[in-house]
Amino acid sequence: MIRILLLTISVTLLSSGLFAKDFDTNQVNVVIKNKDYGIEFRQHTNSEKHHIQLERYINKWKFAYRYDKNSNKIEHRPRIDYKLYDNGKFFIKPRIEYRYYEDSRSNYGRLSSAFGLKLGNAYAEITPILHLKDDIRIDEYQSKLGYVFKVSPSTKLNTFIQHNANKHFDKTNMLFGTKLIITF
Repeated sequence: MIRILLLTISVTLLSSGLFAKDFDTNQVNVVIKNKDYGIEFRQHTNSEKHHIQLERYINKWKFAYRYDKNSNKIEHRPRIDYKLYDNGKFFIKPRIEYRYYEDSRSNYGRLSSAFGLKLGNAYAEITPILHLKDDIRIDEYQSKLGYVFKVSPSTKLNTFIQHNANKHFDKTNMLFGTKLIITF
């Protein structure tokens, strides 16, 4: 466990120090799960944004509720993910979610699907996101490049660069992320 903690801290500090000027923020995630349930914690550096997410897994489905807080702004986000296809090299994972805000922002739904390629422990994915508001159109994209380190049989460390863009592919945010996944 000490090795896992040191690896996570090292990767986070290294990314913060070396790439601070290149990234808008860094994202640190910890997921603790078993075959039926999970909990995820996320914290951003250079930001007051963080969340906690409760998850329930049933076959290829993931049902989740996310409580997201950014300063004093609170968001509730129920979501459903489905593993539509994954042959070990190519994957498609659609998601539907609803964003409910406790302030004057407009609530809305989102429909997205991650399309990805895996090569060993490395992966690349793009996720076009449809906003279900007044009309239905792709309003944003997320792209990720990542690598998953197998720390132990029950622990993985996923490191990634995520590029967020608007409907014109103009950058809106870029971050370096780490996700420590512990499975029981």
